[in-house]
Amino acid sequence: MTAEATQTAPVDRRRILTAVAGLGATQIIGWGTTFSSLTIFGTRIGDDLTLSREAVFGGITIMLLASALVAPRVGRFADQRGARPVMITGSLLAAMAMIALAFTQGATTYLLAWVLVGLAMPMMLANTALVGLVQIVGSNARQAITGLMLLSGLTGTVFLPLNALLIESIGWRNAYLGFALLHLLVCVPIHALILTRRAPELPHAPRSSSDRAVDGILPPDKRFMAFVMLTVWSCAEGLIVWGLYMQIIDVFKGMGLSAVAAVGVWAAVGPAQASARFGELMLGGRYSILTTALLSAGLSCSSFFLILPFGGSIVTAAAFAICLGLGHGFYAIARNTLPLTLFGVREYGTYLGRMMLPQSIVNAIAPIVFAAMIARFDPTSALWLAGAAALAGFASVVMLVRTCRT
Repeated sequence: MTAEATQTAPVDRRRILTAVAGLGATQIIGWGTTFSSLTIFGTRIGDDLTLSREAVFGGITIMLLASALVAPRVGRFADQRGARPVMITGSLLAAMAMIALAFTQGATTYLLAWVLVGLAMPMMLANTALVGLVQIVGSNARQAITGLMLLSGLTGTVFLPLNALLIESIGWRNAYLGFALLHLLVCVPIHALILTRRAPELPHAPRSSSDRAVDGILPPDKRFMAFVMLTVWSCAEGLIVWGLYMQIIDVFKGMGLSAVAAVGVWAAVGPAQASARFGELMLGGRYSILTTALLSAGLSCSSFFLILPFGGSIVTAAAFAICLGLGHGFYAIARNTLPLTLFGVREYGTYLGRMMLPQSIVNAIAPIVFAAMIARFDPTSALWLAGAAALAGFASVVMLVRTCRT
């Protein structure tokens, strides 16, 4: 495949829509049967296996650490051999992990099952799905990426009520067996049919105008600094999402809101994220993805200025939740599109995998750090820590933009 063909040959719109819909379905299944499942199953699993809450949710930490170890190599392999064999293998491994969870009898087998989930995660979710989508669509994949992010954001909408129904009707063990069938009978065939059989052949003669999307807009001397700034922003956002989000109801209650008010206010985050992604889908082609990154980081940072100086009234908490939700909605698009724009199609998966290593480690320790902050100090301290992370993220995006535009 020539560079010009890779970049300019029209891709059948029906094929793009099929790829986005199919990968969206497998992403919803992937996240809903793994990470999201503990939201509903966690307490019952702890009771049945006589595990502490820390041990049960420690499975998420194990998952993220195992994922971090293999993510860079998975990204390189997807670039070189194509996303199809990686995602098929990931779905098969996920099915094995679901079966292992269904038959777990204690702490050791439970945590080993989450190691399997962690190994499957970078193969079947997020990064590799994006690589597979780009290998179908080509370098002009911004809208397709936005569409995939919009669909994957429906995971909670689909699986939280489904998991609540399953645990009451068939129990968590049988639910995990059913999830194994979903991975085998739904995800594996979709990945086999939709994704390209091999990675596209890309040229090795960069810097012509037709090759800029293949090799990225940044020259080699600017890539390391841009990658560092992008990774810092990703880690800052991960600290907020995996740390603050999991503790936010207790934070709001500690600031004086009732449990009902705290849940009601925080429910605004989901629609805010979806609104940001839908807006990007409709209007994203009209401005640079760097502008989206600045908007995202600015909204996230501004949200803490809406609540920290004024306290936790329903109005300030709602404004905080909406602003933070909008920021994260734009973040998911910018974080996944910027590596494609800056570093190109050729090494897209490689850079996503490299970013995932430090981000997964930060994500793994974030819940522990925030829980300790709340226990040792007060709920507001968690907001200050998250606000500092948001400020660091905004500063890194500003430096990234300056690096790219000078």
